[in-house]
Amino acid sequence: MLPTLSDDDIEERYFLRGRMEIQSVLNELIYRREPVTVYFNGGRDFFQTILLDARADALVFDLSGDLDLNRRLSAASSCVFVSRLEGIRVQFAGGSPGRFSWGGNDAFWVPLPERMVRVQRRESYRILLPVAKPLMLKLFAADGGALGTWPAHDLSVGGVGFSALGAPAFEAGQAIARLKLELPWPIIIDCAAQVRHVTQVSEQQDGRYRVGLSFSDLAPATGVAIQRFITKIEHQRRGTGGGLAG
Repeated sequence: MLPTLSDDDIEERYFLRGRMEIQSVLNELIYRREPVTVYFNGGRDFFQTILLDARADALVFDLSGDLDLNRRLSAASSCVFVSRLEGIRVQFAGGSPGRFSWGGNDAFWVPLPERMVRVQRRESYRILLPVAKPLMLKLFAADGGALGTWPAHDLSVGGVGFSALGAPAFEAGQAIARLKLELPWPIIIDCAAQVRHVTQVSEQQDGRYRVGLSFSDLAPATGVAIQRFITKIEHQRRGTGGGLAG
């Protein structure tokens, strides 16, 4: 039986909401000088920075060395921060960044986040996707050429699996330049990936195979959307017997 999470489970397991708890995590990132990646413009732009100060009402972080990225961040309406603390992925959203003088140097600031997401890599919950009306996964090569389209078999915040008839031309460890999977409500997964395994599930000559992919450089907001998609599917299955109706 696949493990599932309710909305309350997600809130309890993944989210911090207390101001003191959030400031404690931010101050630990500052103390350790852990690198933090800030994403903006829908994840199309990003750079690595460090946090400088976690005040009662604001979070201060360093500029990029790229002047154009600094200019685009100043004009952004929101941003997302991602880091790792003792093996746990930490991410939180920020509002429109402001630029000001901090300790004699320019820096950015955003309001202190109201909540923070913590996800350990091993906490990756899967759901089986429908077979009758499968969601189709598209893979692309580095030159943009299509590698093929297959029915997606299962999904987690860490990756996706698909089914193939006959041995697919993939091997474990292989990098996939781009995958695209459109989920209902609507969510579009569009990122690079890596092949984790190629497993034969039928011993016939033209048997069925399962291929597992892990997401690479997945936008943090998409990861949260996938987890909520998984929760909604499980609620529907418990309440109505299944289906992907929005």
